[in-house]
Amino acid sequence: MARLVADVIRRTSFVVMFNQAASFGKPPKYAFSLTTRADLLAANSLSATLLNDLRHAGLKVDGSSFQPHVTVFYDRRLREPIDLPELSWQVREFVLIESIDHRPYQILGSWPLA
Repeated sequence: MARLVADVIRRTSFVVMFNQAASFGKPPKYAFSLTTRADLLAANSLSATLLNDLRHAGLKVDGSSFQPHVTVFYDRRLREPIDLPELSWQVREFVLIESIDHRPYQILGSWPLA
C-alpha cells in the first residue's frame, strides 16, 4: 500500500542544508547524525504529504518526530551537538526503506522528484 501511495506523489527536487551534528535515539545505541537548526520547508512538506496520504490509505504511521538527518555512525555515547559549516545538496528522490529490529535495511522502492 505504501508503494501505491508513493506512486502518486509529485514533488519537485529541493535542496537540504545541514549545519550541525548531534546524537539521536536511546541507549545503548545513539545515532550520531548531520542535522540542521533551519526549517527545511520542502522536506517537511514532503514528509507531511506522505504521512497524510499513508493515513488516508489506512496505514498506521508515526510521524510525530520527523527530523531531516543523515546518520554518520552509531555510538553508545550521547554526544553534544556540534556546529558545522553548511553542507547542502539536491534531493532528487525519496526512498521507502523497511527497518525491522536489528536487521539490515531493505530498500523497497524509490521515486524521483521532478
